[in-house]
Amino acid sequence: RGMFEPKVRDTSKRDFDWFARLWRDNAFRHESHRVVAKLFSVGTRMPRFMESFPEARVLYMVRDPVQVIPSALSLVTGVLDKRFGFWTLPEETRRRYIERLYDAFVLLLRTFHEDWVAGRVPRERVMLVRFDRLMQDFDGLMNEMLPFMEVDRTPDLTEAIARVAAEQKTFQSKHKYDAQKFGIEEARIRKDCAFVYETFLTDDGAAKSPPADESALNGSAAVAVH
Repeated sequence: RGMFEPKVRDTSKRDFDWFARLWRDNAFRHESHRVVAKLFSVGTRMPRFMESFPEARVLYMVRDPVQVIPSALSLVTGVLDKRFGFWTLPEETRRRYIERLYDAFVLLLRTFHEDWVAGRVPRERVMLVRFDRLMQDFDGLMNEMLPFMEVDRTPDLTEAIARVAAEQKTFQSKHKYDAQKFGIEEARIRKDCAFVYETFLTDDGAAKSPPADESALNGSAAVAVH
């Protein structure tokens, strides 16, 4: 943890310099000068990122941790299993790794939340996007997102939005993730991530404890940089 937690070891300058070089090369090779990136590492250091990229606009995806954390655990351990046979390792080794990984995912959510509620994140440049709205109110959400991203609505774009909106409402994911596979109870996730529900996943200002199948905080950020 001490190798990547910004409060202990901050590699922001190195990482953001690499982003800038990569995005500059990307923009040079394409007609558009807008770069869109899906990033997972920005949540723990959003204020520093916004300072480094003053023209950036960020869409921060909010999903239910009960769905996202098991999915993320499955993704990481799946890759490790294919390469190193993770699920054949001794049980104690697997348990220790999963616990550390779980703590890291909670930390990723908590750090952004702390910066958000403390006002360290410029809200005029960071838009929260709830996953349930993305699936059920795609066209309405896009009406809010386009001005935020400074994107003009063209006839072709309007047609594409309408098409995706219709598809989203009937979409059913084939992926099912069970937290208990990793020795983690859903109640524990709700307790450890209560701040997510209280701040981001409530419609009336009251704390919200959703059922296990409710659509879900990812903590990933889609960033548009000119």
